Amino acid sequence: MLKLIFGEKFDRPVVLAAGFFDCVHRGHASVINRANIIARENDALTAVFTFSDDPAAALGKKPQIYGFDDRTTALGNLGVDAVIHAEFAAVAGLDAKSFLDILSSSLTVKGVVAGADYTFGAHAGGNAETLREYFGDRGVTTEILPFVTADGRKIASTDIKTLVEAGDIEAVNRLLAEPYFMQGTVSHAHGRGKRIGFPTANIPLPPDRLPLCEGVYATLLTRDGESEIGITNVGGRPTFGEDNPTVETYLLDFCGDLYGKKVKLSFFKRLRGISRFADGVALAEQLGRDCGAAKEFFAHRSENGDKGEKDE
Repeated sequence: MLKLIFGEKFDRPVVLAAGFFDCVHRGHASVINRANIIARENDALTAVFTFSDDPAAALGKKPQIYGFDDRTTALGNLGVDAVIHAEFAAVAGLDAKSFLDILSSSLTVKGVVAGADYTFGAHAGGNAETLREYFGDRGVTTEILPFVTADGRKIASTDIKTLVEAGDIEAVNRLLAEPYFMQGTVSHAHGRGKRIGFPTANIPLPPDRLPLCEGVYATLLTRDGESEIGITNVGGRPTFGEDNPTVETYLLDFCGDLYGKKVKLSFFKRLRGISRFADGVALAEQLGRDCGAAKEFFAHRSENGDKGEKDE
């Protein structure tokens, strides 16, 4: 995927999918999918604009659901060819027209797609109609898409954040374009899991995104295109007297060395909260039950064709 700094000249024609993209939910996917179609019709690339840092830090809001690297991964999985990015401070003072002037002067725009609730520019001074008028005057087709809804309610990042904090991953995944995930390089830890028969693959807890509710989750760990079922502890390890949060995954049917490997960890169900056990034996017994619950969950998911039907 191409990563272009906002204002950087790029000669290949693009179709812009306009949105905030603080996560990548089904509403975002609808905009991107339509942009992909227009891009193919015009022999162009699909491009999006997003922030390389977190505007929430400056606006006093909750952190984003995904950091920049995670968002670019999710965008790429939807077929986005180029991500145009800037730090929030670099564009926060631009009014809507100035923002669009920079985009249109640095890019060859063949089409624009946005959701009906899209706003941009200083103090959210621009909206979808602003976009339509600006590019319409320049002969560029602009499509404004209706809201994507779930249970009669517009899909919104604010609601997804609440679900992430509650650990309701199944509800989160019904709203996101793909299952909620983390990425990282597997590192060595204390080896306590190995000593009780449950060796874990540990990745750093993402520092630049909204923390996921502590708990034990049914997960899939993917590396080199291969996925393995796992159980993942997100949070502290009270049985060992450690409160510092970590992300530790035990893979049910894997033999090999993952240390130093870049992996993607996708979350599907919160199995339980984190508990303090009397000793390692009691913890191991519970982890065995967790493995059984994860196997049952994924078996049921497989029996249902892994469709994950999402009614709009």
